[in-house]
Amino acid sequence: MHQNDFEKFDLILAMDKANYEDLIEICPIEYQDKVKMFLSFSNNISLHSVPDPYYGGSKGFEDVLDLVEKACSGLFKLFFNLKIF
Repeated sequence: MHQNDFEKFDLILAMDKANYEDLIEICPIEYQDKVKMFLSFSNNISLHSVPDPYYGGSKGFEDVLDLVEKACSGLFKLFFNLKIF
């Protein structure tokens, strides 16, 4: 991340809490509302962070893919509703 990325981009996604906290720490206060947790865009998921798939065996990769697909679906719905594309 570069300092000007916070001004340049409308949305900055963090995959886990540690990354989110690191981003917030370096982000100018006026742009902190642009930093979001990736999984916050998914429905019916109680997790806040994308887990590391290496610790879940082969099923771990499938589980992470499912989480990513659900969050991407939520992002697409948001973009569609905002008529971004």
